Amino acid sequence: MTTTETIERSLDNGEFAKALAALKKAGAAGEKCRRLVMKGEALRGLGLFGAAIKEYAAARALNEDRDLELEALLGSARCHRALGSERGAVEAAGKALALSKELDLYGMEAELEWALALRLTGRLPEAARLLEKLLKRYKGEGDRAGAAFALWALGGLYRLQGRYAAGIKAFEDSHALAKRDGDEAAAGYALFGLGGILRVAGFMGRALDCYVRARRSFAATDDAFAKAYAECGTANVLRQLGRLEEAYAGYVRAHKLYSGLSDWADLGFVEWGMGEIQKKSGDLPAALKHYGRAEKLFKGRSEPRGEALTMLSLAALYYLLGETAAAERRHGAALKFIRRHGLHTHLETFT
Repeated sequence: MTTTETIERSLDNGEFAKALAALKKAGAAGEKCRRLVMKGEALRGLGLFGAAIKEYAAARALNEDRDLELEALLGSARCHRALGSERGAVEAAGKALALSKELDLYGMEAELEWALALRLTGRLPEAARLLEKLLKRYKGEGDRAGAAFALWALGGLYRLQGRYAAGIKAFEDSHALAKRDGDEAAAGYALFGLGGILRVAGFMGRALDCYVRARRSFAATDDAFAKAYAECGTANVLRQLGRLEEAYAGYVRAHKLYSGLSDWADLGFVEWGMGEIQKKSGDLPAALKHYGRAEKLFKGRSEPRGEALTMLSLAALYYLLGETAAAERRHGAALKFIRRHGLHTHLETFT
């Protein structure tokens, strides 16, 4: 087996640190463009999305292999999406879709990324139609992995639309298919999605169980992003259960992990959660600082729900501080923002 084949096997097995170490050891051996793409995949698997994007861009700049250019575009789209970079995701996914049609290669993968880019930009009905069409195709072809991913994407979309029953079923079906396919990572992310939607639907016990199981499944992996996600999600449930000290400690752990990944959008949710705890604990000045940091982190990162939550929380906080006029202005602005983005954040009872 060649060095390239060994590295690709490590990537397929989710051994991203091992693959990255092998790439460094191999040095300049082998095809440069493929090395860059593989390095991008290893970094993406480790949750280092910004660094991965640079590798994909370097691979594309070589202009050596159009198939690899397509792989780099798909990888870049996935990274931009994970970081909440709307412009980057749309640009990379759009180029990937066009190139996939030209090459007749990775067609469904490119359509899937385009659908997810549409979801990121808030074009939810368009994204839903495309994802539902892709799900039928994946099922028709007996592609369990593809169907599991499409269901995961639909679950998140249905949550944004307030269709909790449909979202719960989508995540449950995604988890079942991923388990049948033997894909523990996909099953873990389905549990994250399921835990999130169960939480906002008010099923705290089931939500906590999902996060505990997901955390266990990623504990021995290289996926730092998943570990951060587990900490934040678990802290959210603990906060809602009133276990505030445990929740705050979880947010602190999540904060450290997300900061190491430069994942500023998800860090915004951590800051918002910390603000919620400080508000409930009666430390309003500390809550204001957390909300202020969350507001800055969400700005321009395609996280309208996060922005909406922060706007609503700030409005409530200013009212508690006795600044009623400022609170009313912020609340009114929050409602306009929410309706402009087609969200229902102001109606969420369990958040």
